Amino acid sequence: MDACFQIKQRTHVELFVAFQLLFKTTRAITYEKGIYAQFSVSSKKDIQTVIDFFSSAVNPPLLGNKLIQYNT
Repeated sequence: MDACFQIKQRTHVELFVAFQLLFKTTRAITYEKGIYAQFSVSSKKDIQTVIDFFSSAVNPPLLGNKLIQYNT
């Protein structure tokens, strides 16, 4: 089974750099058409870090589509 965490939205450089720092990864942020940025991790360690972050009661919860994907 393959797993990954991706988030894509209109470019907000500081937000995506914060993801890199928060999840302690050097994975590159990709840009599409200069409008959208995407952050993606797929290693077991990185996925576990994301799960731990969103499972903590002191951090913001996943909402919407990301919550549905996580629960699936």
